[in-house]
Amino acid sequence: MASPTAFERWWLNAWPHRFRIRRSVPKFLQACPEPFRGQVLEVGAGAGWTSRTILETFPQVELTATDLDPAALQQFSHLQEQYGRRLHVRQAAVEALPFDRASFDIVVAFFLMRHVADPAAAIQQCIRVLRPGGLLGLIDEVRPDRDMGELIGQEAKILTHGGTGRYYLWAQKEYPF
Repeated sequence: MASPTAFERWWLNAWPHRFRIRRSVPKFLQACPEPFRGQVLEVGAGAGWTSRTILETFPQVELTATDLDPAALQQFSHLQEQYGRRLHVRQAAVEALPFDRASFDIVVAFFLMRHVADPAAAIQQCIRVLRPGGLLGLIDEVRPDRDMGELIGQEAKILTHGGTGRYYLWAQKEYPF
């Protein structure tokens, strides 16, 4: 994933982006096929607008927010003061997540996959850090150019997907036999 441009950094705090987050993220989170709980990883957290929405909506979760851009992550200091131990922030690329296998109950990526050079590698990393039975949630403006079943692989099953205007997907990591 390439470093963000000046425009992309500006966009993370622009009102149209914040408006889009406030409208689409709560609907997406409510469509989660199981209760939103436990350890949550948000990849590509940007300026923290979705992180704030998750923490406000689900007081029972502990959130780890990651982003490749250290400048974006600097904006999390005020959120860490507000949410304390419920929020952890790490610099990381989605294609090489620095977490052990089976570390999270839920992994979410909001409007990220179109910025990733290798979506299959990114999705496989997200599945790798999921616990068995854990949920993967993706939402983006554009449909992927490959079949999502192919990108997800055999380690997870798609529970729900679709959308017009915005593409969404919820998948669940399979339990080992």
